[in-house]
Amino acid sequence: MAKTGLLICSNPLRLLRLFPQIQRDIQNTLYVHFFLSPIQDKKNIRNKFMLVNAYENLNPLNIDVRVLLCGLKGTVKYGIATKRPVDIIYYEKHIQSEQIATLVSLLNNKAPDYKTVPVQTAEDNDFFETETSNAYDKLDSNLYENVVLGGTFDRLHKGHKILLSTAALKCTKKLTVGVTDTSMLKSKKLWELIEPCEIRIKNVKGFLKDIDPTLEYDVLPIYDIYGPTIHDSTFQMIVVSEETTKGGEMINENRINVGLKPLDIIPVPLLKENKTLIDCCEEEENKISSSNYRMRMLGTLIKPPQPKNDLEPHPYIIGLTGGIASGKSSIANLLKEKGAFIINADSQAHGLYDINQPAYQPIIETFGVEILTANKEVDRKKLGSIVFSNKDQLNKLNNIMWPLILERIKNVIRSTKNYDIFVLEAAVLLTANWQNSCHEVWVTIVPPTEAIVRLQNRNNLSEEEALKRINSQPSNSEYLESANILFSTLWSYKCTQIQLNKAWNDLISRISK
Repeated sequence: MAKTGLLICSNPLRLLRLFPQIQRDIQNTLYVHFFLSPIQDKKNIRNKFMLVNAYENLNPLNIDVRVLLCGLKGTVKYGIATKRPVDIIYYEKHIQSEQIATLVSLLNNKAPDYKTVPVQTAEDNDFFETETSNAYDKLDSNLYENVVLGGTFDRLHKGHKILLSTAALKCTKKLTVGVTDTSMLKSKKLWELIEPCEIRIKNVKGFLKDIDPTLEYDVLPIYDIYGPTIHDSTFQMIVVSEETTKGGEMINENRINVGLKPLDIIPVPLLKENKTLIDCCEEEENKISSSNYRMRMLGTLIKPPQPKNDLEPHPYIIGLTGGIASGKSSIANLLKEKGAFIINADSQAHGLYDINQPAYQPIIETFGVEILTANKEVDRKKLGSIVFSNKDQLNKLNNIMWPLILERIKNVIRSTKNYDIFVLEAAVLLTANWQNSCHEVWVTIVPPTEAIVRLQNRNNLSEEEALKRINSQPSNSEYLESANILFSTLWSYKCTQIQLNKAWNDLISRISK
């Protein structure tokens, strides 16, 4: 299988027939170069806006598709540049052999053993009658020296590529891209999984230089919704998605208020998501979006587990943790149905409070007899009110309980036969450093606002009491740092099941090798 391919074609609607062959041959990247007719009639001018259709029709491909702009801009005579060496060059059979030879000679990054493959594409279709091209019909043929756009650009997908490519296509000199800093993204779905800003900037810059190395690019972080757009007088045009057109209008209002010329606004249509191709949650958006990609990361291996030399390979121990009210028990119940043996750390801890048990006397000596009931039992509610309002007091309790709980858990594992997979459900897994006794760490998260509501309903706590308990634990981001697999029970039960099924099936595959 080759890593990188180049497809030379004249019409994106002819590409559908190539999917099986491309999926079979290409592992990583497919570049697309449009070979356009030199006759500049009205229809061919509209060919300059073919990239939306190209990404739309190549959307089912599970590889990195990149439409090169030199063909659309008419700059192919200066060479066809790609960052990655091309192993296979596909071309439509109707393109003449001498034309292909010229294009191949202009490709400046060919693998030493590259090969050319003629392909039979679908019959010519009326490209210009499609809904997407009608949207592009509204664009005029103006070009701009200085173009700007902004976005999150998390896990660069085909929708992002259309935005960036459209901006580069309309730009002749300098393209400025504002990338939203992580500090502004905490209202987004699963924001904890958003790539660091520096990674997103690097990916945007790399993509742009790959599709059109002739432009000057300024890719920078932005810390408000406007970035440099309301201060820079050199900007002439802004590219926005159809759903953010009002944002462009707000930018122009601010520019006018400070005496700057308003920007021309070019809206780009959204790509629809085909949910029939994958097993996904119904709560996903109907458009291709980064939030969908983040949702699909749930239940998948986001960080490979590190080998634990001090743990026996069997049984296999999963540490299941997450913030309070994040749905750990729901995940544990599903894992039990799959055949795992569940050990609840809280249940193991409760018995240790009992009279004549190991923790009873140390707790009384530390917190006083005031925490006992009339029957001389530890009143966990009184104890909880002390430790959850004072971090030092909580540390004292933890130093007593954690070693005792872990030893009891290990005894349960040693004495339980006929199970290959154990799940240790523990909110304190990371703070107690118990992850070193597990082969993997699985984490559940929900937004703090959701956790507060759940705690109020479940434990009959006030909002202030619920917030104290949440703040006494690591944040979702801190949990995520140690997670091999991540879940969120924020949505429907079916969505949780989809996540769990992915995680379980992958686990069985990994540990059976």
